[in-house]
Amino acid sequence: MSEVDGDAEIYIINPDSGVITSLTDNRSTQSSPAWSPDGKHVVFVSDESGDLEINVVDAKGKLTERLTNIPGDDKAPIWSPDGKSLAFISNQDGNAEVYLMASDGGRPVRITAEEPDDFMGDWSPDGEWLAFARSGNEEERGLWLRNPDGVNLVHLTQEEDYDPAWSPNGKHIAFVRNSDGNADLYLASRLEDGSWQDNVELTRLTQHEEKDLSAAWSPDGDNIAFVSFRDGNGEIYIMREDGSKQLRLTTNEADDLDPVWSPDGKQMAFVSHLYGPGEIFLMDDDGGNQHRLTTNDAEDYSPDW
Repeated sequence: MSEVDGDAEIYIINPDSGVITSLTDNRSTQSSPAWSPDGKHVVFVSDESGDLEINVVDAKGKLTERLTNIPGDDKAPIWSPDGKSLAFISNQDGNAEVYLMASDGGRPVRITAEEPDDFMGDWSPDGEWLAFARSGNEEERGLWLRNPDGVNLVHLTQEEDYDPAWSPNGKHIAFVRNSDGNADLYLASRLEDGSWQDNVELTRLTQHEEKDLSAAWSPDGDNIAFVSFRDGNGEIYIMREDGSKQLRLTTNEADDLDPVWSPDGKQMAFVSHLYGPGEIFLMDDDGGNQHRLTTNDAEDYSPDW
């Protein structure tokens, strides 16, 4: 995403050549871009119609299609692992609920139906579960799991938890827990011979007085990149899946945010405010070879590999 032309538009950049291509170009605001698993399309949210709707554009920016046409905001779309479905949040019924639809459009189907707002999370790698967060009282809040067919519903945690991210092997879910005004990273792990419908093991991964958030699993599942504010500003760290060997990768004395692993796990893209407005940076998985991919005076953000 970049606001270089005055509003938020979607761009792609070749990390080797630096060549930038615009995928959208209109007078509306785009957000939440995400590549399809096959790399042929990008789903995103646009306010071009007056409220937020889900759209998809091909990788060359030639064909854009609006997938939702529903009163109320539709946002936070995520692809299923096989690329055949999209989960998203819709306010069409007066509060935020999880919906599902085919990735080529069609009638959306609501798969949650409770008054507290739901917040989108992540698909399990096998596509069998959708993780999402819910606000509300002690009986409602926390992380939930739902089968895409709307059958099983699991209340996984009961605290102020959000931003679940599934490990590549499907055995763990990293998430953020707000407690006593602070945010730390936790891990929910399926027991060796159990299922997600049984009790899970909870592990606290970070313990600092400042916020730790934005967990991003490495493709091999051995490491978790995250953002920590323990140094006075946002910096990118890495740790093992059990929280050990926490290592600071960026030292820019400015907010470094939104780490995203390359598919081969050898690099990370991230957003840095080193030069003022957010710019897209690239670095090796050990923090080396940090360099700037975008160079303009506008905000660049929401990288997705």
